[in-house]
Amino acid sequence: MNFRILIPLIIAIYATCVIASAYFIEYVLGYKPCELCIIQRYPYFIIILSSITLFALKSKTIPISLSHFLFKRTHTGAYVAIILASIAGFSLATYHFGIENNYWQNFSGCSDRLSGIELNATNLLEDINKIEPNCSDPLKFFGLSLSGYNIISNTLIAGLVIYDLINKKKNYI
Repeated sequence: MNFRILIPLIIAIYATCVIASAYFIEYVLGYKPCELCIIQRYPYFIIILSSITLFALKSKTIPISLSHFLFKRTHTGAYVAIILASIAGFSLATYHFGIENNYWQNFSGCSDRLSGIELNATNLLEDINKIEPNCSDPLKFFGLSLSGYNIISNTLIAGLVIYDLINKKKNYI
């Protein structure tokens, strides 16, 4: 099997690993994500579905009886969906990264305050779930926040798709 046929499958597996790690951090490690963290996951679902569709079309693993015209349009649409989702994910991650590093102010989604909650020893356990995640102190791995890794991730996905499109051979499809 040709490497170019495997590129959509690699993208789908990679995007699935990104989503799985986000859910692992949230549910297993117990870090509560902010609204922007959750919104940044949406483009990955589009990338996963489009990549699987593109892989099925390129590898012909699913016997699809489409006319050549419809096949080309579906093929192109999957590429466009992946690139647009990567751009949207990159934009969201860059915006979130800027909020975390105080490059610009937040419009919504991240909180840098305790939402007017008065915490004391008597109501601490009752109000602990009302505390919004704080984007001025994000979770970091190797000195980079998750939104920083999301910027890198979306750039990598877009780069793989662009590589695939640039190296497209005329007799491939």
